[in-house]
Amino acid sequence: MSKQAGFKVFLKLENLQPPGSFKIRGISHFCKKAVNVRGCKRLGCASGGNAGMAAAYAARQLKTPCTIVLPESTPEFIAHKLRDYVNISFY
Repeated sequence: MSKQAGFKVFLKLENLQPPGSFKIRGISHFCKKAVNVRGCKRLGCASGGNAGMAAAYAARQLKTPCTIVLPESTPEFIAHKLRDYVNISFY
C-alpha cells in the first residue's frame, strides 16, 4: 500500500488484538484498575459482543473470576468463544 500511495502507510489492525477488537484497551484498563486499585474480587459484563470478549480476556489475564451476561440473541459461536476463557460464569 505504501508503494501505491507514494508514502508510508501504517495500519492499526485492531482485529488482531487477542479478543478481536479495540475494546480490549479501555476495558482491560478498567478491569485492571478495579482489581488492583479497588480490590474487586470478581468482574462482570453484560455484553454478547466485543465488550464481553474484552472483559473475559482481561479477567483471564488478571486471574480473576468474571461473569458475562449474554442476551439470548447472542450467536452460539460467540458464546462458545467466551466459554473457552477460564473462570467465566454464564447466566
